[in-house]
Amino acid sequence: MEILLSSQRKKWSMNGITYYYKSGKLCQCKSRNARLVTGKKKDGTLLVPTPEQVKARAVFKMMFYLKGFYFRQIEEIPIWDVASGTVEQNRWAKFHRANAPACDERGVVDFPSFEFSVGKLFQPMNARVIRKGWTLIVTWENRENRELSRMSDGLRVGYFYDSYPKAPKLLPGVVAKRGDCRAEFTIPDAGLPVMEGVHVYLFFMRKDKGAFSSSKYFRV
Repeated sequence: MEILLSSQRKKWSMNGITYYYKSGKLCQCKSRNARLVTGKKKDGTLLVPTPEQVKARAVFKMMFYLKGFYFRQIEEIPIWDVASGTVEQNRWAKFHRANAPACDERGVVDFPSFEFSVGKLFQPMNARVIRKGWTLIVTWENRENRELSRMSDGLRVGYFYDSYPKAPKLLPGVVAKRGDCRAEFTIPDAGLPVMEGVHVYLFFMRKDKGAFSSSKYFRV
């Protein structure tokens, strides 16, 4: 079951859990229901959560962890602060709404649908990725120096290891400029075997960090 956040509500309940915002962060607690507080039904028998309730709580817990991990990675990069959304949505809510459908209680399960970055800048065009061990060689095209595809836009790289679907990572720093049409960089091995699969997300960032492109996905 997917948990979708409503930008119109400050507080709501689902499957015995009350969700609310506090200091801009999404929090949860047991709903204020006598049976839920005591853990018993009216007749005194134990109140056992349904499989759907158990899964919903596990998904929520996982998403809370994943969001915290992700935003620590992009701490100084305001991707979701400048992303489009409703007036009341903060960056956590925007990220959750975009990426909850790609996740379950294990973490990200639909990597191509996961959005590491969103934005109006042009994505890398006709991009190709070649892997040699932990080194990746990326090539792309950029035919025009336009407002949404400036040659000075910086290429950023997000990634997941196959073994860690709850831990998105971001390579530190810009690895190339859009006008270079080529980049070579190394993914840390993290002590994993060289055959470990890696999910890579390429996106461009404006020099002043005021605009971004949506990420482009590759599995290598």
